[in-house]
Amino acid sequence: MAKVLIKLQNGEEIKGTLLSFNPKLPSFYVHVGSDIEKTEKITVNTGSVKAIFFLKKEAGDDSILHMETITESVFAGTCAFRLHVEFEDGELIHGSAHKYNANDTGFYLVPLNPADRYERIYVNALAAKRVESKRLMGKILVDQKKITETQLEHALRHQREKREKKIGTILKEHNYITHEQLEESLQKQEKRAKYLGEILLEAGYITEEQLQSALRVQHDHRKKKLGQILVELKYIAPNDICIALATQFHLPWADLSAANVPPEIATALPEDVERELEVIPVDRKDNTLVVASAEPQVPGLIGLISRFTDLKIQLAVAYEGYIESAINRFFPKKDGP
Repeated sequence: MAKVLIKLQNGEEIKGTLLSFNPKLPSFYVHVGSDIEKTEKITVNTGSVKAIFFLKKEAGDDSILHMETITESVFAGTCAFRLHVEFEDGELIHGSAHKYNANDTGFYLVPLNPADRYERIYVNALAAKRVESKRLMGKILVDQKKITETQLEHALRHQREKREKKIGTILKEHNYITHEQLEESLQKQEKRAKYLGEILLEAGYITEEQLQSALRVQHDHRKKKLGQILVELKYIAPNDICIALATQFHLPWADLSAANVPPEIATALPEDVERELEVIPVDRKDNTLVVASAEPQVPGLIGLISRFTDLKIQLAVAYEGYIESAINRFFPKKDGP
């Protein structure tokens, strides 16, 4: 049985458990009550529902789950659609969906935030005032039957290999890679900026005009990265960058603005390493350390991190601004000389 929060169109909310739910049926049963043996079974009209929020198994209370959800929850970044839903009462929810058709009577969303306490959300389309949909990563071409899913995956794989070869060539010219080169090489930074820009452009998060505008700003402010500029210009949200990169590289992502990372995890790497590589550990699973980076595509990054720990490294994507803030929080800068 799944624990749920049911929101009805009349504003009423019902907390309980569901044995099963089929949106095609006219009604369903909800068990209400904390004592399993004394629960009350009530009938809910499917058409009266606004949305049903399915809680993760660990989410028994109102606390926000922390970083274990990065690797254990359903990963929204692998979905084909990103949706913004506005209900008649003004409530807004955001998420990703594997399938979406504007003519469907209902659909499921996966929350964008990996720390969200809900595993999935069923939305009654009739209760929605507006649904804004973005198709990601070549999905438009697939839907138009210009290419197949297999051809799309092959093209993306070839594209990744081609791009990585370009970056790898640059790194080889710099005698592979060092800490100083990561931070100081303007040439690499520009390459990575264009790389990120292409991913965001192809995924439909920004327009060509917005990308060029941000690149012009970056040309005048060399120390700023493209992602930071796009966020400051309000062309994109921090989570948009994470979702696009995580989708491209099939990695989990972490919203560090909401996550509660234990200090012993965040400081598992030396401060100078975290600052130079611009990474921060966010979780540990047995002998694996999950490390967040805004640039997981950098060749050799896992190898560099591995020099400073005996644990296996799993990369996760996070917004660079949140990474910097987290590092400063766990390693406060000392006053004085």
